[in-house]
Amino acid sequence: MVKYKAPLREYEFILREVLGIEKELGSYPEYSEATWDMIEMISEQFAKMNEDYWLPSAKEGDEVGVKFEDGNVVVPDSMKEATKVVIEGGLTQLFGHQEYGGMEFPNVISVLSDEMSCAANMSLGIYMGLTKGAYHCIHKHGSQEIRQRYLPKFLSGEWFGTMCLTEAHCGTDLGLIRTIAKPEGNNYSVSGQKIFISCGEHDMGDNIIHLVLARLPDAPKGVKGISLFLIPKFKVNDDGSLGERNNVNCVSIEEKMGVHGSATCVMSFEDSEGYLIGELNDGLAAMFSMMNTERIAVGLQGLGQAEIAYQNALAYSKDRIQGRDLKGARNPDDEADPLIVHPDVRRMLMRSKSLIDSGRMLACWTALAIDRYEKDPDPKVRKENNDLVELMTPIIKALLTDYGVEITSEMLQIFGGHGYIKEYGMEQFYRDVRIAPIWEGTNGIQALDLAGRKMPQHMGRLLRRFFHPALDFIENNKEDADLKEFIEPFAKALKGLQKTSMFMAQKGLSNPYEIGAAATDYLRQFGLVAMGYMWLLMLKVAFSKKDVDSYYEHKIITARFFFERILPETLSRAIAIGSGSKTMMSLPDEGFDSVHKFTGAAN
Repeated sequence: MVKYKAPLREYEFILREVLGIEKELGSYPEYSEATWDMIEMISEQFAKMNEDYWLPSAKEGDEVGVKFEDGNVVVPDSMKEATKVVIEGGLTQLFGHQEYGGMEFPNVISVLSDEMSCAANMSLGIYMGLTKGAYHCIHKHGSQEIRQRYLPKFLSGEWFGTMCLTEAHCGTDLGLIRTIAKPEGNNYSVSGQKIFISCGEHDMGDNIIHLVLARLPDAPKGVKGISLFLIPKFKVNDDGSLGERNNVNCVSIEEKMGVHGSATCVMSFEDSEGYLIGELNDGLAAMFSMMNTERIAVGLQGLGQAEIAYQNALAYSKDRIQGRDLKGARNPDDEADPLIVHPDVRRMLMRSKSLIDSGRMLACWTALAIDRYEKDPDPKVRKENNDLVELMTPIIKALLTDYGVEITSEMLQIFGGHGYIKEYGMEQFYRDVRIAPIWEGTNGIQALDLAGRKMPQHMGRLLRRFFHPALDFIENNKEDADLKEFIEPFAKALKGLQKTSMFMAQKGLSNPYEIGAAATDYLRQFGLVAMGYMWLLMLKVAFSKKDVDSYYEHKIITARFFFERILPETLSRAIAIGSGSKTMMSLPDEGFDSVHKFTGAAN
């Protein structure tokens, strides 16, 4: 019943026409093979695999799910087959470095592959995404010996990766972790238990490589005493072959609301042999290189699930006849008109499309900054782009996952009662995507990261990486007659964001509650302004080609809806922020209770 087509035309528009990645990235020697012809060929290959194998496997992954048997996790056969197709197609090598057997394709192309994977089968995308994140963490912080031993196996698809942070008594507050690492020769013996470990155990590959946060017995307290260790499920011999089983075990798996095809494990490490990644007591910084990669990937989970929900709701709205067009019968020979004639259905569809289009553009724009940071020979360019990525990471994670949940819910709404039953597949999208705002740091944590850390960092230097190009666009295009109706409201929204940033910076100096109370509204305000800027970049191209193809005219209409119906939300967010924290923090804890005894007093 569920259908999906990879949005390749949308990516061609963004990557080739708006961002011009052929010219942009062609100057980097490492990306010399990433011509548009090659990108197009790989994209079509990956799209076909997702449509023909990943999408069908999602149903079994949800209904059958992973099975926990005697400490082992068994993944549904169709998901194994779908993974095998990608591995045999060489696509696990796409973003790895050439010295380890990779094709070294640009990060901006990973947005396309991650979105498609998470749309077609979110559970399966988790296995691959975590492995890619582990690869990048080890590449950045591991020794040369460790990189040579482990990274080629990640790229070949033989080994998978995880990240192990959370413990039963602590979630986000990682300074409380109790897992202990003791020196043992050149290695470490690690003991402790981790919970909520996605893909911690499975039978998809020959080995699972865990990246585990732990502390030495004499380490400083708090986050300053955390180190990062690589702990393989099976020990690896000097020649790269697998040795004996390490003392790593899955104790149980969670029964979850969604993503049933991905095991969420309780993992036990008992004197497990591990290897230091990075420097002692600097493990959190090393792990954040993986977490930031994962946070963008989780944002793309929200985007992917929103896209597949939108595609299916759109098809249903065109096919399902119900009621009549308010201006008269659209199809007088039929019993009723299709749902898509109704303004409220169109409102939900247009809202979804305008958010998906600008969210996709925002993810690609940020990923291009990652490529510049990693490959540009100019240190100034690298630094500026790294600043931009640091700023945009919490926005992409929180904004795209929040909207992923909202859009999936609204697309289910279009189906009416059919959306609530399993037959049509919509309820699985909602159950699956609901985890995205929670993991890799809840969206409230992302908002605090943006407002409490990124906004004031280096006297607002990170903010300038967004504000300056946006202001330059306004200045350079303010006389453009086509763009005027869009630039004017955007300029007001941008000015409002600047005022809010200044207000929060001033208030936060005297009262930290002000930052905490405003953070979520601030992230949404910032995200909407960022989406507005993405629409301006797309509109610049769309207007120049509007007479070539109706596709561009449709983009202009969709953008107009965003500027008329969605961007004005920045005003209400600013008003909410301006109200401060006083009322929010004044209600005593007992005031939140909703159950009270009768007083017995007479009326």
